[in-house]
Order: sequence, then structure tokens, then C-alpha cells
Amino acid sequence: MTGCTESSLGLVYRELEETIESLVPGVEAMLRPIPADGAAIRESEGLGYRFAVPISFPDGIGRGHVVARLFRYRDTVRLDVEIVHNRMLARPGGAPSDRRCYLNDFVASVSIPAGTEEVPPDFVRSVLRGVRAARDAVQRHNRDQSAPWNQVRVVAR
Repeated sequence: MTGCTESSLGLVYRELEETIESLVPGVEAMLRPIPADGAAIRESEGLGYRFAVPISFPDGIGRGHVVARLFRYRDTVRLDVEIVHNRMLARPGGAPSDRRCYLNDFVASVSIPAGTEEVPPDFVRSVLRGVRAARDAVQRHNRDQSAPWNQVRVVAR
């Protein structure tokens, strides 16, 4: 039997929740420069937040969202950013294959210690660069490939 009746876990969780709340404006500011195809969405998700910004692709095929999730992960705050889309590689006849267009995929994560009040600037820069590159990846690939058999065709699922 121990004399300890109260752990400091509640204090850690409160500090992490305060950190999450203080990072919300920074996450919204990070997503603001992304060319949106509609209104940004922020919703509470369990012990954190989910942000979504609709994006379009330069060729006009398919739809996508840049999705950011800010949540408590063990004893830290985690921010995951990804592009979720419905673009598939096309079969020779033009029908969608069962393979996602991996060129348009993007994933980034960062762990943020409790007490931090802003999203790390290096992470923000890498996300903006990565989203822009992933959004334009098919056109860039096709521009670099002069042979038609090396070009990529995509369709919406």
C-alpha cells in the first residue's frame, strides 16, 4: 500500500489541452495560404481538432482536402497534415484503376511539447511547400516526360 493518492497525470493532461487550444490559431494561419476551393472547416474531434481546407487540382480532375489533425498523443501534442483526395491512376481505356494517384499524396507530422504556443515555422514552411508540390505533381511529372507512355493519366473515383 502506498501513500500516493493523486498522480500528476491530470496536470499533464490539462497542460496538453491548454497547448492544443493555444495552437489552434496557428494551425488555421498555416492553412490560410493554401489556395482553397471553398470554406475551411474546423471541428472538435475527441481530445483535439480537425481542420479541412478543400483544394482543387490544376487539371480539374477530382476533389481533395488538406486535412490537419491537432490532438494529444501520449505526453505531447501532435499535428498531422495530409492531402485526402479521390484521384486514381487511369487504366489505358480511361476507367479508374484500383491504385490511388500517389503523386498527389502528402503527409507530414510534428510532435509539439506541452507549453508551446506556436506551430514550428519550419514545419509550416515544409507543409506549404509539400502541399503545393503534391497538388501539381501530375502536371510536373507529365511535363518532364516527353514520351507518351511515361505520362500519367488520372481520373476521379
